[in-house]
Amino acid sequence: MRYRRLNLNLLVALDALLDEGSVSRAAERLHLGQSATSAALGRLREHFGDPLLAPVGRRLEPTALGRSLHPKVREALRLAREVVEAPLHFEAAGCERHFTIAASDYVAAVLLPEVSRRLSSEAPGVSLSIRDLPRPRDGDVVSEALEYRHCDLVIVPPQRSNTIYPQAELLADELCCIVSADHPGLELGLSLADYCAAEHVVREFADGEQSGVEAMHLRELGIERRRSVAVGNFALMAEFVVGTPRVATLFRRQAEALARRYSVRVLPSPLAFPPVCQVLQWHQHQDLDPALAWFRSLLIEQGARLAQSDC
Repeated sequence: MRYRRLNLNLLVALDALLDEGSVSRAAERLHLGQSATSAALGRLREHFGDPLLAPVGRRLEPTALGRSLHPKVREALRLAREVVEAPLHFEAAGCERHFTIAASDYVAAVLLPEVSRRLSSEAPGVSLSIRDLPRPRDGDVVSEALEYRHCDLVIVPPQRSNTIYPQAELLADELCCIVSADHPGLELGLSLADYCAAEHVVREFADGEQSGVEAMHLRELGIERRRSVAVGNFALMAEFVVGTPRVATLFRRQAEALARRYSVRVLPSPLAFPPVCQVLQWHQHQDLDPALAWFRSLLIEQGARLAQSDC
C-alpha cells in the first residue's frame, strides 16, 4: 500500500535498519535477501531525500533525520499492530461499550442481575439496556429485535428462535405453579382437576395475547384456563395470588425467588409441561465482534452456573 508515494511496507524495513545499523542483520530480521534490503534502503533514501544511515567504521549510524524518524516509525508500527490484532486481544477491563438485550422479564430476573454485577467488576465501561421482547410485525420476534429494534442480542425459547441467525443454548427451566401460602386443601399438591377449576393469574402482552410457552402448550392440549387476572410480567403474579385461591403458572427459578419475598407456595404442575430452554441469538455480522463474543460467553457461563446450582 502506498501513502504519498511511499510504500508503507518500507516502514518495517526502516525500523529494522535503524535498529540493527546493518543491512545484513536487518535482512536476516526481515527474512529478505541482502540485495532486497539494500534496495529498500535506496528507495527510503530517495523518498526522504536523506541517507538515513551513514557508514561510521563498520557500522551504519542514523543521520539526524533517521534518529528523529525512528520513534515515530516504531509508534506507527505499534498502532498498526493494534489495529491488525484487535480481534485477538480483547481486554474486558478497558472495554467501553453499550449492549442492548431483548429478553422476557423471566430471563431478566433470573439471569441478568448477576451478569450485571460481574460487568460492574470485570468490565465497568460496559453498560446494558434490557428490553422486553418486542411484538413482531411478521411473527418473527428475533428479526424484529435484531433488524428493526437494533438489539445486540435476543433471548427466546427455541420455538420462537430464527435459524438464520447464530444461536447458543443459554439455560433451561421447568414450569411449576404458585398458590397462596394459606390456600386450603392442597396438602397433597395440585391435581389436574384443581388446576382446571381454579382461577388463574396469567401473563399477557398489551394486546391481550397469551404467547408464553405454557399458554401454547395448554392450547395444544385443548385446556383453557379460567383467567381471573392478566399481568404484564411474571414478577407481578405473586401480588395477585397472595390471599386468594388463584393459581399462577411460571418458571421454577422465578417462582422460588417470589416465594422468598411473598407468602406463596411453589407446587409441581399437574401437567407434564415440556422443559423450557432459552437460546441466545445475535446477528451474523456481529459474529466476530470480540467485545460481543466476550459478553456472549459471560451470559453462557452464567447460564451454566445456574444449571450447576440446581444439582
